[in-house]
Amino acid sequence: MRKISPLFLVLIFGACSQVRQIVAVKDLRIKFLNVEIAGISLDGIDLNLNFRAHNPNRVNAVLTGFAIDIFANNFKLGKAQMNRRLKIPPQKSKVFTIPLHLRWKDLSSSISSAIRKKNVTFRAVGYALIDTPLGKLKFKVADYTRSIK
Repeated sequence: MRKISPLFLVLIFGACSQVRQIVAVKDLRIKFLNVEIAGISLDGIDLNLNFRAHNPNRVNAVLTGFAIDIFANNFKLGKAQMNRRLKIPPQKSKVFTIPLHLRWKDLSSSISSAIRKKNVTFRAVGYALIDTPLGKLKFKVADYTRSIK
């Protein structure tokens, strides 16, 4: 009968822990909550986009980056980014805010398009970066489209 090395057991259990953390990435849910006006200037408008990240797993999930591009009638209005670490404990939620600056000159193209077409289609496309023992993983968190007439 062969003996199992303690080092082999440590490696196997360590690999299981890494797999659980990767599953946490897959199940992490990020939901848009609301938008707040942070300021208005001659250059544009500053918004705060509020999100909730929920981790339904039994291991921590660490969000290390988040970005969303905002479009109106296929004109890019801006990009909201978060480049800090956010640890979401097991079976908990965390609310986080990321800023978005919209320049008036970028808004003018989408406004004139909306007037011509008599509707506006908003689109948000976003990605999150999650830290895992195997490195950072990037996954899509948003591809949302809504039309208003």
